[in-house]
Amino acid sequence: MHILKLPWLGHKTENKDIECYAVSVNQDGTRLASGGLDGTIKIWDTATIDSFVKMATTDTKKSKQDPTLPDKSLRRPLCSMSRHNGVVTSVKFSPDGHYLASGSDDKICLIWERDETPRKQFGVEEPDLEHWTVRKRLVAHDNDIQDICWSPDGTLLVTVGLDRSIIIWNGITFERVKRYDVHQSMVKGIVFDPANKFFATASDDRTVRIFRYYKKLNEYNNYEFQMEHIVTDPFRKSPLTSYFRRMSWSPDGQHIAVPNATNGPVPSIAIINRGNWGTDVSLIGHEAPVEVCSFSPRLFQIDKKEDSFQTILATGGQDRTLAVWSTCNSRPLLVAQDIVDSSITDICWAPSGETLYFGCLDGSITVVEFEKGELGDVVSDDVIGAQLTRYGADRESMIFPESVEQLVLEEKTIPGPKKKDPTPIQIASPVVSTPVVAKVATPIAPSKSDDHVKLRKQTVTITKSGKKRVAPLLVSASSAPPTNIQQQWQPPSKQQKHKISKVSQSNYLLPRLGLQTSVYGTKQRTTTAHAPQQEVEDDNDIDDIGDNAAANGTSGTTTVSDAALKRQKNRYKRRMMERRYPHSFKFVSTLPEMLFNNHMLVNGEINRIYKSYSKDLTSDISSGTAVEIDEDLLFSVVFSHVVHMQPSNDVLSQEEKVVSTSVEVRNGKPWKLEDDEFEYNDKVDFDDPTRVIVYDNTDATNRKFNLFFPYRIQHVLPILVGDELKYFVVASCQGTIQILSSTGRFVCPSFEIGETIISMMYRNTYLVILTSRGLFYSWNLESMKFQLTRVSIAPILNMVEITGESGDLRKPTSFVLPGVKCIDVDPRNGTPLVVLEQGWDVFGYNLDLKSWIKIIDGWYFSANEEDIEIKGNEDEYHTVLSRLVNKCKLAYTNEVQLQRAYAYELNESSELIQVMKQRQLQTITLALE
Repeated sequence: MHILKLPWLGHKTENKDIECYAVSVNQDGTRLASGGLDGTIKIWDTATIDSFVKMATTDTKKSKQDPTLPDKSLRRPLCSMSRHNGVVTSVKFSPDGHYLASGSDDKICLIWERDETPRKQFGVEEPDLEHWTVRKRLVAHDNDIQDICWSPDGTLLVTVGLDRSIIIWNGITFERVKRYDVHQSMVKGIVFDPANKFFATASDDRTVRIFRYYKKLNEYNNYEFQMEHIVTDPFRKSPLTSYFRRMSWSPDGQHIAVPNATNGPVPSIAIINRGNWGTDVSLIGHEAPVEVCSFSPRLFQIDKKEDSFQTILATGGQDRTLAVWSTCNSRPLLVAQDIVDSSITDICWAPSGETLYFGCLDGSITVVEFEKGELGDVVSDDVIGAQLTRYGADRESMIFPESVEQLVLEEKTIPGPKKKDPTPIQIASPVVSTPVVAKVATPIAPSKSDDHVKLRKQTVTITKSGKKRVAPLLVSASSAPPTNIQQQWQPPSKQQKHKISKVSQSNYLLPRLGLQTSVYGTKQRTTTAHAPQQEVEDDNDIDDIGDNAAANGTSGTTTVSDAALKRQKNRYKRRMMERRYPHSFKFVSTLPEMLFNNHMLVNGEINRIYKSYSKDLTSDISSGTAVEIDEDLLFSVVFSHVVHMQPSNDVLSQEEKVVSTSVEVRNGKPWKLEDDEFEYNDKVDFDDPTRVIVYDNTDATNRKFNLFFPYRIQHVLPILVGDELKYFVVASCQGTIQILSSTGRFVCPSFEIGETIISMMYRNTYLVILTSRGLFYSWNLESMKFQLTRVSIAPILNMVEITGESGDLRKPTSFVLPGVKCIDVDPRNGTPLVVLEQGWDVFGYNLDLKSWIKIIDGWYFSANEEDIEIKGNEDEYHTVLSRLVNKCKLAYTNEVQLQRAYAYELNESSELIQVMKQRQLQTITLALE
């Protein structure tokens, strides 16, 4: 092994070194690209570098004037490109070497292509020896681009950045295909599976997400992406100080090396196994966080043994150490400490697999050359291809566009009639309880038997669309079978089913990855001599899977992929979220608004808009799985603030004054489920419980009190009686309510509601809550007695709006629940006052009638264009009712002006208007009684 440092190889100026952030080698190993802090991309000739490497391997000493050395004019970059307006953070050659992609902190990804036409540069003493020009500018990121990766076939390009987005581009047309914002923090690494089935991303949210992708059948630019797995265990304590998380996938497709992992307190490299995505292996050898990992693109054979291969991994990071690992050794092959003067930022291998280049923050690019056979014998590409074929590599290449070649291949895949053995047919009688006497017939000639079987068998053909066509059976030829066959043949107790190719299955039984995975490798199954004498049924129904599995002694469950299970889990989670946070209570809750998003309503609105333009939607636009709502993150901190009067206290030397009190809830991490593995030495698993901190502005250094709870708190409500703070009410996510005094004393034991609490309100000493099922509860905190329990809002909320077209039975009718616009509390008895979003009525609950009553009827607003004055005692109930009535009146006036509501056009002398005004005064009078 030889380590080579050339003074001219790197990003440097005359006065200082410029940080180098990215390096990449093209597919034939002739060009090396690098990018750095100066915003330039430099292209280097590897042949010039190799000449110095060869000189270092020989014992002869050459002078600087040796003619065999490269010319001095070649000891510089072939090309320097300065089209970025910021730091170049990533460069990657396409798999064919035709394009070069570069990303920068100017939020732009540039696609470069080599221009063979020489151009003159004005004002440059030494013109570039090559010229690269920008072919495309990919603009979609909202922050720095951190990493870039091409798919193995070059059809996809993925860019990730500090805006936590994953943007997928078409590698041929460079059109944007997809954008995913699934990570909760900055994304700093991306790598593709060499088998062209997966790609993985690493983020500062301490997760690595595995995505499965495939191209849809007969669609050129349409891909399907699925979340396959999320790896979190090795990164729970990973530091956030690393600038990159550059991963690497082994050339045989079996492992992913991920930097910046931890094994206890020690930095490590996590090795993720393909398939189960387990992280049993971690490489420990660095003293600081690792920034980059890179597998050698070749496999190496050890000791001339067949099927004995090893992969080589190079790692580097903030400890200025380069480590080289092998899958056959538990310890690193090489540990080069302090090989550079600063952190290693990127590593790339030459296609030969025995030379690597790495850049660092000191601006240099270092070359490490391994001697031939030092790592082992290089394995040919055919062996690597055979390794990747196990995972379905290049299977999409079996799909051709509509052409003559495709039709010829389809004709070849049609199964023909199975050839029979030309021996005489001897059909044995089944065993029955009573003996059967039959005449022994003479053997039948083979030719007649074959003709008879061919006549009785219907020809089944499969069309291009996957449908079966059964040829008609000639009845006259099969209606009179020979007598000896009729005498010897006995119908079996269980009818045997014919073999049918998988292509003829119905659509819901097609494989998860599309039709191409079913067509590829489909062939007629043949029974062997050791197989049981039972027909293997290929075209099973779903209901029959359990019976067949039980008969074979195996479990009756089918194999479902992790991605399918996660999609089903997301659907269940979305339905659960819609039940816990109904859309109707969106305006009356203090919880985050995003929790109340009803995707069915959103899809209904989108379909309605499309239908107005005579367009149809084949699927739902808003699926609810693109962005996952993390309740733990939303409620990690809950805060409440109240301004009140502090009473005077001679004992505590307190004066009466205005005080601002704040309540801060720091919810602890949720406990793990029973089937999760606990790490007893990891303090993250046993984090602090929920902590409630109360403080005011009278003493900025000391807090009033701290409380701890074993559950996560979702609501905090300070309650004022008059102008003084009397109570704190906290409610958990599971419906547990705890009432505290202003000094932190428990006023009463906690009581369970058993449902998600949507809203909490109070008036005087009355506390009213609304649950997710639409049930009201009310308590008098002074006497600690209940006023209401489980009073449903359904009688006034269960009004429906028919949005479908009347008279058309083919189009379904949709029903929409009206939303609750406002909720208040009657200060006299603690009953709720409700105003709905549709209509202008004020509802209240009557304790004597045990039912909802309409306190104010919005129909009477059309008879009075002026503001409504409510006369009576100037108490708190009068103020609350006046505010609700004026709010409903204002809403009605706005709807009429926008022509979304109708009003009566009558004269002032009309009898109807006079009656409506009188009835309105009567309802207000009854409401005030």
